[in-house]
Amino acid sequence: MKLEDLFLAAADDHTGKYLNKLLRELQNHQDLTIPEIAPHIDFLAEAWTDNLEGRQAEFCMEVAALNPVDTPIFRRAVVESLKYLLPPFLSKNLFFRALGARDHNIPLSEVYKRYQILLKLKNGLNVFLDNPPRWGTLGNVDGITTSLGVSLLSGGGSLAIPLEIALSGAFFFEPGPDTLKLSGFDPRTKYSSNEYRDTATRKAILPITEEQIKHIALASLTPENFATLANFENWWNLSASATGAKQRQACAARSIEELYSLLKDEADDAEMFSAEEVEQLRKFFTRLKSEVSLREGPKLAECVAMIVPRIDLKSDAIEVFSPLKGKAPFLPSMERDPDMRKVAIMAAISVKSLESVAELLHHIYSGPVLAELACALPLRCINAIGDPENTEFTNAVAKLPRLSCDIIVWIFRNAKKVDSELTEAITIDQVLHALGKEKLPKAWQPAQRELRKLLLNKADFHRLLIANAGEDVGVITSALQNSASFGGGEQQSLLVKLARLSDKVRLHIENGIGEKILAARQNEQDQEPQQEQLFTSIMSHANMRKELAKLISVDQPENREALKFARSLGDFRENSEYDAAKERRNFLSRRRGDLEHDLGTIQPMDFKTVAVRGRAIIGSCVEIEHDGGKKETYYLLGARDGKPEKNWISYKTRMGEAILGKSAGERATLPDGTKCTVKKVTALPLTIISEINGE
Repeated sequence: MKLEDLFLAAADDHTGKYLNKLLRELQNHQDLTIPEIAPHIDFLAEAWTDNLEGRQAEFCMEVAALNPVDTPIFRRAVVESLKYLLPPFLSKNLFFRALGARDHNIPLSEVYKRYQILLKLKNGLNVFLDNPPRWGTLGNVDGITTSLGVSLLSGGGSLAIPLEIALSGAFFFEPGPDTLKLSGFDPRTKYSSNEYRDTATRKAILPITEEQIKHIALASLTPENFATLANFENWWNLSASATGAKQRQACAARSIEELYSLLKDEADDAEMFSAEEVEQLRKFFTRLKSEVSLREGPKLAECVAMIVPRIDLKSDAIEVFSPLKGKAPFLPSMERDPDMRKVAIMAAISVKSLESVAELLHHIYSGPVLAELACALPLRCINAIGDPENTEFTNAVAKLPRLSCDIIVWIFRNAKKVDSELTEAITIDQVLHALGKEKLPKAWQPAQRELRKLLLNKADFHRLLIANAGEDVGVITSALQNSASFGGGEQQSLLVKLARLSDKVRLHIENGIGEKILAARQNEQDQEPQQEQLFTSIMSHANMRKELAKLISVDQPENREALKFARSLGDFRENSEYDAAKERRNFLSRRRGDLEHDLGTIQPMDFKTVAVRGRAIIGSCVEIEHDGGKKETYYLLGARDGKPEKNWISYKTRMGEAILGKSAGERATLPDGTKCTVKKVTALPLTIISEINGE
């Protein structure tokens, strides 16, 4: 598939299939600023602007690491991706400032690096601070000042380091006796520079270059360990190979850390493992203890991902990796339901490595067993393992008594590919039960957040729920009424959106059955600042509803088809059809938002019921006399009823506000600064009332 075709396929990809292929292609290019790539990246960012999803957010961050063109469009996509991917307690402006997400002076690759560090920060990490060089142990992150507490290893007390400085200039390492040697050691121990490099590489929470390791070593070891720079350089340049030591092979590793380090060293010119080396790897995994496999699960998964391409999976997969079943968190025994705490480690595996692990899983487990495992995994892993066209997997999903947030989101994303039996299983009861799960492990929280967004904002998801409720739309209102997952305002907003899509739901609410849910938390709403209640005529309100309905059912679908057609023409740099369709999409999106807001805040008003008693109110006829003697008559109407050619004025205009509330004989200052006197206030003519009531 050509690169441009991959971009087009990736625009509508929810499973990650094409996104993963595209990412590999981009990683193989040295320069993402070339015309064949740069505008296409912006095209993807634009296509996802209104509905960025999990795998797409991950893709944006992974592309940011490759130094693409830093355009406003892609920078915005990175910011939105961070909002989606970061846990709620980190999704704050202070953390975004520390990441440099909105600062165009900070390269996108640096933003990605800081993001990776932020996710891995935890108490107890060892940290190297530069200028002046110091080693310490990481304490808590202050969520208010976003500073890090660091206890100095030298015993010199503790420091509060601004998070931005720590993310941009500090190096973090997993704690342990080996790590302490990085800060200084007794020269008599003959700790070689190769051992120093190996320890720094293994213990760093992110990949670290040899140049960075040398800088840390120079700052940490001189002059305490090496009195002169020349002594340090002699030690650094004296490699193990120079002294005749033979490089240990990966298959002879003694620990997961050593295996990982040796496999990384062999990666550039890796060859297929021989039969003897395969046997050594099998023995290594046999000796491995379960607690070690769990503690170092992500690193073990990276090792497996580097081994998989170097063996014949058809003949060697079971022999090599079967000792890991029941030990490695990503290879559970499946004799009972998988432990969520263990399989959650799969969500920490990199995208590239996850593909290799998924390939291994297909060789280790039978189809039904693998399908059962996939059903228990986080959404990110389901995308890599679960195939919507695989009947064994879809059958396993269909048998689930309760659907997790991850499974519901996966079904909805693949609604056009899976059997209708699965989409029909997405009911309001299943959704609210999944959202009601508390204290989910971190790996399952992104799907829960995404499902919540779908329920509150996604019209297609609303249509699916309404269709699956059938004639009994009452199950939707009753389920919402009994749900503790949403506040009263959110429940009311959701009901309004559902009512716009279904006459059954609207009639159900208007008949009084939905009143409980609209007032379920009135006390809660009363305590909140109240927005001003606006009014307009029945005719204007009906026109807004019709415009919104047409926009949703006709204009936006037509625009989506226009965008698809424009994309098929390729070359977005000189694609006037695509530019026009994109502008149209942005306009429709803004207009839809305005209409939804207005319909949620403006109430229709029957002007027949207005009783005018000499005071200018909404629904009254006001006669004024200017100081120059000129007389004019205005009809004071609702917020969306203004028609200047007929002297119909909205009470929310400057003119309307000038005369609203005035009685006969009172003075008023008009918007142009002139003065007038209200001469008479009477009821509206019946012809106007009939017109604005839509009769």
